[in-house]
Amino acid sequence: MSSLTIKNLKKRYDDLTVVNSVSLDVAQGEFVSLLGPSGCGKTTILRMIAGLLDPSGGQILFGETDVTRLPPNRRNIGLVFQSYALFPHLTVFENVAFGLRRQKVSGAELDTRVREALERVRLGQHGDRYPRQLSGGQQQRVALARSIAPRPSILLFDEPLSNLDAQLREEMQIEIKRLQADLQITSLFVTHDQHEAMTLSDRICLMSGGDIQQFASPEEVYFRPANGFVSGFVGSPNKLQGRVSGGRVALAEGVMLDAAPSMLEGAPLTVTLRQEDIHLVPGATGELSGTINLRIFEGASVQYVVSLGQGVEVLARVTSRGPLADLAPGTQVALEIAPDRIFLSPAEVSA
Repeated sequence: MSSLTIKNLKKRYDDLTVVNSVSLDVAQGEFVSLLGPSGCGKTTILRMIAGLLDPSGGQILFGETDVTRLPPNRRNIGLVFQSYALFPHLTVFENVAFGLRRQKVSGAELDTRVREALERVRLGQHGDRYPRQLSGGQQQRVALARSIAPRPSILLFDEPLSNLDAQLREEMQIEIKRLQADLQITSLFVTHDQHEAMTLSDRICLMSGGDIQQFASPEEVYFRPANGFVSGFVGSPNKLQGRVSGGRVALAEGVMLDAAPSMLEGAPLTVTLRQEDIHLVPGATGELSGTINLRIFEGASVQYVVSLGQGVEVLARVTSRGPLADLAPGTQVALEIAPDRIFLSPAEVSA
């Protein structure tokens, strides 16, 4: 196992810059997620680390070894794809053994390592089956076993759970978390799903436009977002436009938010409010109050659409077993939001 370091990594296609001088350190045994919207550069970074793309600049190091120009087969990586990429004509055992055979592993050692890998993903009794005889979750576990059988230094995940339904996705998150905790393999996981990143990661590298926006623990990314992009991407945000007015924020005429903006009087700004940070007080009025328009039951939670007037609406989410779960449309409510849960940033300019 090795640590992973990338230094000033770049990728350009003619005049288009996809990755803009990114630097990142992943400690030995650490699980890091590259999180961000489509087109942010996260998959491009993973493919450069895997050796599937050549960087336009920068370095990639496994421990102290510079692997920037090494071919994929000399990097000792495990790669788990979005598609399972299993050979349908081979048994589960032979699918897991495929990479080992290419490394010239044979005989008792091959048998031991394949069976060990299958046991780790709880498929020890499925070696004689074919991929078509397995569920989607089992097939993805075979792909995991195949990736760890060669005992890689670095394990790379390219959105491996996106093809699974919600229940299987949650089950596989637990499997990956258990496996990584057991093996302590340095792991880089690419996803656009913030729940996956929060669930699995020691640290999250949140990206946008080819740049790192924040690299920190899940708790820090959630509770102390580095900028407006992070606060708007993580959680369930309302993004509203406002203006500095008398040292506070006016969302509209008469719709005032108790926040202390650092911008000049009259400056436009973007306000990010996470749904789960909004506390509703039924029957109360004030400068930040309104009427419930819709109640949406979501199982574990209830979502409310609240009209504040002047065309301003916000979404608020409460637990479905709490005292605020049964507010009817038409109910008057005031909104209470802790000052440290109000995120302000310069107004976003539409392209």
